[in-house]
Amino acid sequence: MTRLSLLLSLLLLPSSGASQTNHTTVTFTAMGCGPYTPEDAAAIRFYIQRENKLPNRSEFIIHLGDINSGKAAREGKTNEQTYIDIRDLLTASNTIPTYIVVGDNEWNDHKTPDKAWSWWNRHLLKLEDVHPPSWPTERQAVRRENFSFTHKAVLFIGINLVGGKVHDSEEWQKRFEQNNDWIEAQFEKHSPSIHAAVLFFQANPVGQGPIEGQVKNRYQPFCNRLSHICANSGKPILLLHADGHKWIVDHPWKTAPNITRIQLDRINAQFPPVQFTITRSASEPFKFDRRLGNGGWAFDQKD
Repeated sequence: MTRLSLLLSLLLLPSSGASQTNHTTVTFTAMGCGPYTPEDAAAIRFYIQRENKLPNRSEFIIHLGDINSGKAAREGKTNEQTYIDIRDLLTASNTIPTYIVVGDNEWNDHKTPDKAWSWWNRHLLKLEDVHPPSWPTERQAVRRENFSFTHKAVLFIGINLVGGKVHDSEEWQKRFEQNNDWIEAQFEKHSPSIHAAVLFFQANPVGQGPIEGQVKNRYQPFCNRLSHICANSGKPILLLHADGHKWIVDHPWKTAPNITRIQLDRINAQFPPVQFTITRSASEPFKFDRRLGNGGWAFDQKD
């Protein structure tokens, strides 16, 4: 080999370090259940500003629903301005593409759910369009709030899976079916080109505490089919939701051991948004950083 050809071969070798990692991993930040108080809103504003200044900032942000408290929803203390304020909170000091899924507190548990749904669609549907991502986002024709995209060989799916009141049991079951139809269609479309998948929604479909049995029974039709779809995919799958305000990491379905389920803490001054990293590692495809007492993530109301 000549000296020139040796030099050319070295220049064509894959680069090492951060640039290579950026092509083989995906990082994103997730939060949910908040803001419930003015302090929560101030904390979120601080977290988003900090996220945008990081050299290793996430490639997108996702809010997993419940943009206000259940008490405020039931008492009708939220109005259209609430939804406008949340849109501004998540986008004004932020240039990172940001997605959101709907929660029960801003929809079916609201004192006027039909009005609340119209407000959500008017101000929060397609939130990512405020700062568009470099990848296309697809939406389900029958449920425009359900979305999907692929990025760096990872499939991301967001669906309308909420807790709270069941106003119409037929609609509830139909939405389960539509959600699973969407998930199954996305796996069928993208499975040959992806190595992992992440599903986003608001509700805890497994349950916890004294109502665990009741919750499992309510979501069983959805979970039975979902676990079958996920098991058949053969991919490592992360189910990420809010709802329970308590950090949980587990594998809830024996029939689908490839599913890792994580429930987030409630976003507030004590619990920052979590940064997730999706890797190509067979042994550890999903990594997370809760940022508890870590590198300037502590929020002080006086700052």
